[in-house]
Amino acid sequence: MMSKSVSKLFPKSCLATVLGLGLGLSGCIATEKLVDYQLMRQEDAKWVADEQFTDIIIAVGKPAAPIQGVEHAIVFAGEKRSYLVQSINRDSEFIDILDQVDLAYFSFKPMASIDTPHFNIRIGEKGCTSTQGCIATTLWFEKPTHLLVASETAKLEGFDFTCNDGFAGGITRCTKSLWRLPVTVAPAVKNINTLSYRLHQPTTLNFYNYQPDKALAEEKRLKALMPLAKAFDIITFPIQFIMVEGIK
Repeated sequence: MMSKSVSKLFPKSCLATVLGLGLGLSGCIATEKLVDYQLMRQEDAKWVADEQFTDIIIAVGKPAAPIQGVEHAIVFAGEKRSYLVQSINRDSEFIDILDQVDLAYFSFKPMASIDTPHFNIRIGEKGCTSTQGCIATTLWFEKPTHLLVASETAKLEGFDFTCNDGFAGGITRCTKSLWRLPVTVAPAVKNINTLSYRLHQPTTLNFYNYQPDKALAEEKRLKALMPLAKAFDIITFPIQFIMVEGIK
């Protein structure tokens, strides 16, 4: 008979499989993870891109002057519109991190998706505090270990980054994944033609609506059409997006 201590470690469905079919625990856990992954993919498939909102991100920066109501935001500058992204608590976390890190080795990476790598804004996502949608990203710092300066990784770990060294080529990598970051849509930045830094590889940004409730999705889509009315200048960062690990 299996001990109570063991039974607490595994889901009932997994134990039933082990006891009923004689499947090893490792095989059962792998099966459970596969089921969870399949459910995640099925849920992702319910989010449908609203192609009229698709944009191309060309630069990353911050407003040249504070914008009331959207404080401490970074800006994804698009060809059609700009997107002010705040931390989940709408505090100064993003700006504080960027002030501490060597931006030449810093990137934003999109979360894995069922489609080709791109950034996406989900309108109406559970837990999102913006009616115009939320975005998810991984903050990605990758630098040759021998070039690190004193306390560089310690500062990032102070912002809850996970840092590891020993990657191929003598690389140290620090990452932090963030979900449901509130987005405010605004007109294209005023100084779009004179930006100091641009992405080497402009990147697609898509908006997604949840498909099952079409009426609600339409209501949320219309709200997303009401951005900030005033355009603004930005100060760009020498930051690139990383779409595939090891390629910036």
